[in-house]
Amino acid sequence: MRKGINNHEGNKYASRGIKLSYIAPTIQEEIKIVELEKEEVDAEMEKWRRAVILYVVGESTTIGAVERFIASQWKITEKPRVYYYNEGYFLIHFHNMEYRNRAMSSTPNTINNKPIIMREWTTDFNFKEEMPSTLPLWVRFPNLPMNCWGVKSLSRIASSLGVPIYVDDCTTRIDRISYTRVLIEIDITKELPDKTVVRDPNGRSFEQEVTYDWRPIHCNTCLPHARKRRFMKKQMRSPNK
Repeated sequence: MRKGINNHEGNKYASRGIKLSYIAPTIQEEIKIVELEKEEVDAEMEKWRRAVILYVVGESTTIGAVERFIASQWKITEKPRVYYYNEGYFLIHFHNMEYRNRAMSSTPNTINNKPIIMREWTTDFNFKEEMPSTLPLWVRFPNLPMNCWGVKSLSRIASSLGVPIYVDDCTTRIDRISYTRVLIEIDITKELPDKTVVRDPNGRSFEQEVTYDWRPIHCNTCLPHARKRRFMKKQMRSPNK
């Protein structure tokens, strides 16, 4: 006797969730069109408006690592829900807008010295198309003369690479004098320099070595093409004038 076809093959361990019902699509010129209900879509949009998209650059990160980061850095009483999307992208869903705004306004963060990128969730958000051209990177200045450790001096030296944000705690307390460590917003579409020229008040110039806790892979060929693809996609989405 021929065995019946198992329509649930491959899903035998899946638990039953919300029951759905058949709602006929609209047919226009023999094309099926799904008509969504505004009230339901708006309700879902309001719920996910409290979410942010998080990506750890250059790092294969687990949900557990992201949850530990949230617990230690954001000091949020009610734990948000963390969803893994794909290729290192996470969706963080907060209980209210206050928590979401607190996370979005937090200072630049890193996990294992890798920069974190966060963006507000929107219905048409495409993270891969909206990757920023600048990232906060931890930069070290090895063997920097001690008379160059002043706040303004460090700000000037760091500004030769990008926009300085702050120094680490050891640099602030001068607990470690072999190098200074500064978080700097840097343009990653350009090759990162390994040195910068510093001139003291006496006119003496020296080359200061620059190292990075982590540096993105720079590709002169890939980056221009990536920017061109993003530009073309935006042009295609733009309405005709």
